[in-house]
Amino acid sequence: MRRLVLLPVLGGTMLLGCSPSMLPSDLGEHELDGTRLSESEVLEHLAVALPDGEALTVEDLFREAPGYVRAPDPSALLARMRDEHAALPPLATAEPLRVLSFNVGLLDRWYPFAVLQVPHVDERRVRVPAELLGDGWDVLLLQEVWDERDVAVFADEAARAGYLVHAGSSEHHEEHGLLMLVRESLVDPSGPDDRGEETFELQRGVEDFPGPGIDRGFLTWRFRHAPTGVVIDVFDTHTTAFPDLAWVREGQVRQLGLRAQEVPDDEVVVLAGDVNAGPYYPLDRFGEVDGVPTEGWWRNAQAYAFLLHYLGGAGAGTGAWDAHAAAGEAEDVAILDRLPAFGPSFHDEPLGDATLCDELAGVFTGSDCNSLYFEQYAATEYPARLDHVLVRDALQRVRVQDSAIVYTEPLSGTTFEASDHYGVGVTLLLSGQ
Repeated sequence: MRRLVLLPVLGGTMLLGCSPSMLPSDLGEHELDGTRLSESEVLEHLAVALPDGEALTVEDLFREAPGYVRAPDPSALLARMRDEHAALPPLATAEPLRVLSFNVGLLDRWYPFAVLQVPHVDERRVRVPAELLGDGWDVLLLQEVWDERDVAVFADEAARAGYLVHAGSSEHHEEHGLLMLVRESLVDPSGPDDRGEETFELQRGVEDFPGPGIDRGFLTWRFRHAPTGVVIDVFDTHTTAFPDLAWVREGQVRQLGLRAQEVPDDEVVVLAGDVNAGPYYPLDRFGEVDGVPTEGWWRNAQAYAFLLHYLGGAGAGTGAWDAHAAAGEAEDVAILDRLPAFGPSFHDEPLGDATLCDELAGVFTGSDCNSLYFEQYAATEYPARLDHVLVRDALQRVRVQDSAIVYTEPLSGTTFEASDHYGVGVTLLLSGQ
């Protein structure tokens, strides 16, 4: 998450934010908007945490701020994705596809009255491209490669390592900061090979102006997987941060999911990125900024459920799943329920007790256990699995071999990590039959 500062203006203060009355312009026009929470396996955990939740629809949660009375608990959802995936028959033949989603944190931008810079950005920007492209990933879906100069470094390394690159247009790349790399030998030269770029309708407008020129969206890449002949549609995104901006992020994941809904059922969707929302937060209030408690975490979890809902759709067999959960690695609920109560000690060391980090490093992608994260955000946010790899596979040609939180250790010869996030690395098995 990136927290913009308050700008002094003519002796007063200009608060950075947008009106929460904004809604997607086409809200209510899609059948998935009208889904009752209680009738959806993806959304029912939201319903039971809300007064009169049985009668509420997804559209209702967009139009009225939800009044959660307890934490929405996705335990059953995460377990269902694990169990349903484990019950799938093995593939007769399959090719591995190693996918990395990683917010690489190369933010280094000045704008009027302020600067946004992730620590150690100069050292990391010269090392990270070779590190990532030397680790055997087939598809890399990166966020926060904000500047063209960093795209150029990745592109040079990609040419040496045998990858194709999609960074979007010169007009919009530095607004969204997204970068996709695919191993060239996996892209069938006979096509299709279609690359796209889309900006979200809802934005935290101040991130663009007077802020650092950010206008969030997503990249798409549709290609035929040469070893299997399967057409894969890959999406890379980075949605808006912070609990008090949940309404913006929810509109963004709706737009993203509905766009992915356009992909035919005989193609595989792989959607990944920094969604800035975990599946679960035990308490609605946790952390503080400038002495003011941070709250709204229960609603913050809606984006994860909404993205699965809109990506998966309503048809039988078309549901989406979280690769980390399908692999049986989603420990969000159990770990967060054991987290110590928030207190002053959280400002002094990660989670008030740095020894807890050994357990958390392999569970969450954003937490104070990351030294760069702690330097920027100490004691302000819940640890969370903010970054996700989701799959939609209507013909059941994909299996998850494994999923892990990666790049958790310091770069060799340094005391800091590759980014202020950890990555999600997934090995999928893909069959053309």
